[in-house]
Amino acid sequence: MNKKFVDFCVALLIAFSVVFFNPKAWAATETLESPVLRIELNTNPYSFRILEKSSGEVLLSHSSTAFTLDRHVVTEATDIARQPQSLQATLVLAGTEKKAHLALTFSKPEVVQVKLSCDDNTSGETYEEFNDQNEHYYGLWEYPFAGGIDNRGTDQDFLGFRRGPEVNYDSARAPFYMTSKKYALYVESAAQGHYTIAKDGKTGFSFLEPQLTYDVIYGPSYADMLHRYVDLAGSAFMPPTWAFGTIWWRDDNHEDLRNVKNAQELVMDDADHLRSLHIPASAIWLDRPFGTGQMGWGNMDFDPSFPNPAKMVSDLKDRGMNLLIWIANRSWNQLYKEGAEKGYLFPGIEEKVGPAADERRPEVNQWLKDKLNAYVRLGIKGYKIDRGEEEELPHSFENLNAILYPKLAAEGLADAYGKDYFVFSRNANDTARKYTAIWNGDTRATFGGLAVSVKTGLRSGAINFPMWGSDTGGYINRPAAPDKELFSRWLEFSAYSSMMEVMIGPKRTIWYDYDPELVDITKKYAAAHHDLIPYTRSYMYQATQTGMPIMRSLIFAYPSDPKLSDTWDEYLYGADLLVAPVTTQGATTRNVYLPAGIWMDYNDKTTLYKGGSAITAKAPLGTIPVFVREGAIIPRGDILKANNNWDANWSPKLRIEVFPSSTSASQFDYFTGNAAQTISVAPKNKGIQVSFPDLGVNGDLEIYCSNVKGVVRNGAALHAGTGYKYDAHAQKLTVPFKGATTIAIQGAQGIFIASNCQSTGDTCSLY
Repeated sequence: MNKKFVDFCVALLIAFSVVFFNPKAWAATETLESPVLRIELNTNPYSFRILEKSSGEVLLSHSSTAFTLDRHVVTEATDIARQPQSLQATLVLAGTEKKAHLALTFSKPEVVQVKLSCDDNTSGETYEEFNDQNEHYYGLWEYPFAGGIDNRGTDQDFLGFRRGPEVNYDSARAPFYMTSKKYALYVESAAQGHYTIAKDGKTGFSFLEPQLTYDVIYGPSYADMLHRYVDLAGSAFMPPTWAFGTIWWRDDNHEDLRNVKNAQELVMDDADHLRSLHIPASAIWLDRPFGTGQMGWGNMDFDPSFPNPAKMVSDLKDRGMNLLIWIANRSWNQLYKEGAEKGYLFPGIEEKVGPAADERRPEVNQWLKDKLNAYVRLGIKGYKIDRGEEEELPHSFENLNAILYPKLAAEGLADAYGKDYFVFSRNANDTARKYTAIWNGDTRATFGGLAVSVKTGLRSGAINFPMWGSDTGGYINRPAAPDKELFSRWLEFSAYSSMMEVMIGPKRTIWYDYDPELVDITKKYAAAHHDLIPYTRSYMYQATQTGMPIMRSLIFAYPSDPKLSDTWDEYLYGADLLVAPVTTQGATTRNVYLPAGIWMDYNDKTTLYKGGSAITAKAPLGTIPVFVREGAIIPRGDILKANNNWDANWSPKLRIEVFPSSTSASQFDYFTGNAAQTISVAPKNKGIQVSFPDLGVNGDLEIYCSNVKGVVRNGAALHAGTGYKYDAHAQKLTVPFKGATTIAIQGAQGIFIASNCQSTGDTCSLY
């Protein structure tokens, strides 16, 4: 007998056995469809599946549901009620007479809302579990519990993070994850929770509440999942332009008083050094202690080492810089005394710990806001929010506090300044993104601390906290402050982070404690971060609309490339720049995997590479490997004056780099500060055309192309040397623009041409 026929019969028999003898076999008793998805509900034993309607592929396969702290498992769904967009059922619980309830609803064709509730409200906890389908899971926590960007194998509480080997209190989080199975899952809860990801064939979560709502969000792309998540949970806030500049700080301004008499003079000395060294900077923030009393916080004042805080704010403003301060929902000194007398603080927490106030009560919320307004009235433009996961409040309130405290802080600032303020936090949960950016906690001043910062930056973006930064150089100096190499590598990375904040202080002040080379590297990368503001700000605005982060994992753009499923040591900055930080001590080169397409070395703007393979990139100290993709449009330039007093004739100016494709069009949505305006580039009429409306700032176009025969701007031919410049060696065309502009480059073609690639290896030749 034919062996293939025998194998077929055996397979058929196995399938027959599974269907008829497996009690969990799928024979759906109820179904519900949208134009996109199909729900299949199995009533006895209870379970359900969600499928992609077009292909029949199972996206989510439910395993079990349980309620109460005793985990009474649902055995059966009864009393099915059908509506046009929903299925409702009563759920039978094993071991109790209590009942539970289920509603499966298409809130949108691509979103299934699952509502679970239990009649027993006294000891509420809800457990939900699914079958792991060997997918990859992205999101949930900023901290990399599984070691990279994929969460497989993680079993952790959904609370603020405490201590890790290279970073402490890395606490941004959201009850949201995306999977490689084309769906995401969002739990609409701020309760205490727990997630188990891909353990023993199951993925599940529990939350301490008897009624739970979660959403299964269809993609199919990661971009689709993120966009739909934004629609459900709300978007990130849009920071003011100055927040994209560099921010500087010290752990304690009472220390390291070189050449000054007090803390206030030290603030101004730092500001003046930044100006004298021509290091672009837009803000300084003060860490605790800066006030009177124990711990320097709670009396809502400044201690005598800041003799005239109003003048300090004013003097910084005159230098083009804003002042921010440390705050926390932590009650010491007057806050403790008054809060305890009013009954506003959580009981049972020692005074020395600094118990938090219970912001769930409107009068407490208003009391805290009024206290913070003492600083707002001085002209403080923002806060760095600390703590909230150090046992100053009950675990059951921890997730909600990580929303309410950033909210009240931001609202107090908004009342005074409109949108011209900035808040960043280490401890933020889910919808707090409407109010705060993120810094990743207390990193160690080691290469391990730098590496974990790269991971947390990407993971923060995956939960839609796109404005993110780390303490450049590391925060925990023990046993020593960062050496020159580590500080350099961290400065390189921070330049390509959406937020760049730099820590200085005893034995780590760049202009006092290091050599001129590090000063030059600092100037280079602070300037690079500043010059990228038009690009970064535009992608931040895009993130507020779509949820797609600025610092984005490569897998989000190249989902079919299996090499990228847990890649964390390189990332896309926006859509067009691939950044590969150096996180290994002593390295002067590093391997970089380039995804599909053609890429140019952004540091030399001459070397081309075919994607789909790894290369060895040069990375001497002071150089971070960066690559730009074919078709890229990179708006750069100096649009924020900040502390710049070294350019007497300063005015805002854009510099838009264009790397056109010879075969396809591309575009960039440039955010002007008020709205997005589209820059378009396309091959046209045996040449290249670039067009855009008024961008609000004038400047230069720099277009990398070959065979330039002529240039026409807004219908008028330009003359070489006066109307435009073309560098034939660099193959760069420079054309000034003002207002709405259309430029036709006659005869030109893009230089990203695969046929130019050498036959030996992946390097391409421009010439």
